[in-house]
Amino acid sequence: MRNFLRRVFSINFLYILLIAAETAAIIFLCLYIPAVMPVTVTFVGVWLFTLIVVAVVISRGLSPEVNCVLALFVVALPVAGAVIYLIASAKQKKCGVLKVTGAKPESGLEAAAYSICGVCAAGYDKADYFASGDEYFAQLFKLIEKAQRSVYLEFFIMCRGKVFARLLEALSIAKRNGAEIKIIIDGVGSAFKTGRKELKRLRKLGEVKIFHRLKPLPYSRLNFRDHRKIAVIDGEAAFTGGINIADEYANVDSPYGFWKDTAVAVYGSAAKIFEGMFLSLWHCKYEMPAPEGGKDRCLPFYDCPPNRPSFAESAFLTAISSAREKVHIMTPYFCVSEKLFTALEFAARRGVDVRIILPHIPDKKYAFELSKTCAEKLMPSGVKFYEYTPGFMHAKSMVCDDGAYLGSYNFDFRSMRLNCECGLFLRGEIAARIERDFWECLRVSEPMKKVKLSPFRKIVRYFLKLLAPLM
Repeated sequence: MRNFLRRVFSINFLYILLIAAETAAIIFLCLYIPAVMPVTVTFVGVWLFTLIVVAVVISRGLSPEVNCVLALFVVALPVAGAVIYLIASAKQKKCGVLKVTGAKPESGLEAAAYSICGVCAAGYDKADYFASGDEYFAQLFKLIEKAQRSVYLEFFIMCRGKVFARLLEALSIAKRNGAEIKIIIDGVGSAFKTGRKELKRLRKLGEVKIFHRLKPLPYSRLNFRDHRKIAVIDGEAAFTGGINIADEYANVDSPYGFWKDTAVAVYGSAAKIFEGMFLSLWHCKYEMPAPEGGKDRCLPFYDCPPNRPSFAESAFLTAISSAREKVHIMTPYFCVSEKLFTALEFAARRGVDVRIILPHIPDKKYAFELSKTCAEKLMPSGVKFYEYTPGFMHAKSMVCDDGAYLGSYNFDFRSMRLNCECGLFLRGEIAARIERDFWECLRVSEPMKKVKLSPFRKIVRYFLKLLAPLM
């Protein structure tokens, strides 16, 4: 019975059903063409239109996972699916294009970042790692209050509450100091969380732009979101990580238990790169000279689809494939492409210590089910998954041997393919602190265990996995 259900809910079986249905319809029409000529013409027209759209989907060079789901969507909804796809995939104006001039990349990763993202490695004089939201906000608001020239903020979520009120106080002081204030918030992430009243208060302090505002009519660009978390003060200090402006990130309000999150701040030349990222989205494109100075080096990077292929996915793939000792990941959502799946699987089989911490209390149940579905497929290869028992794990970091990646990226299709994201690659003391924090989280986490699923839950997981590349 189990094997029968597995075959029934396999993607190949679904394809066979669709092909059989279309073949039966064609045979039927061939036998009764004289009587049903109008229906035949209509059917052939719909079939050809669908076939052409599927060919267009495949020719656009997207990943196999995305092509598969889009083709299935178009075939399952003849005409309607094709029209929706064509509207949603309409070519968008390029935005967020950053170009750093005069840079001289030293290593393979730096060269790739310069080629794909237009950024370069930069120096920094000091860096801070924040293992919780309250530490992060204390330092961020302190620096905002001292700002003299500029405060640039870019967040996926800005939500009314105590943290938002504290931000307004800090920005008011910065404005009195004469600082220029610019703010970008995502139209979907902040929808129903930042109302007209809050926006009015922000606009009294500075300029505000909303990335792809949520509208009542279908809007093709809504699938592309600004998921970045960037704060740059006076071009000298830059913050990034997983923390948004909302009470749960400081555990003022805890609907999902303890909210675990992390962030990093760099001081010095590297902050200029994050300032350039912000201004590239503010102005659609931005060009700046390569910053100089700093005693330590780091690599800021970003992705801003649909402008270019994902730098982060390729960088993560390279890091995991070349890891010799460890790959330690903290992420709230886990549903990776076949390339990253294979890299993690093979790393574990090579003897690399691959451990991944996920939430124990989810904020989105469908995402949690999808994460568990993907995790359970990797567990037999030796990849160890854990659930952060105090609450919700929202930290986004990966330590591979002596290097660490930290930023706004989740380990899922949306972050790698659809969102504007940013991150930072570091070595040295900060990487060591991220690793220590990983082990502290591991001590209060429990190993993930497979559970017996009901038939309904199996069906839900099947469709979630099928639609994952578009979620």
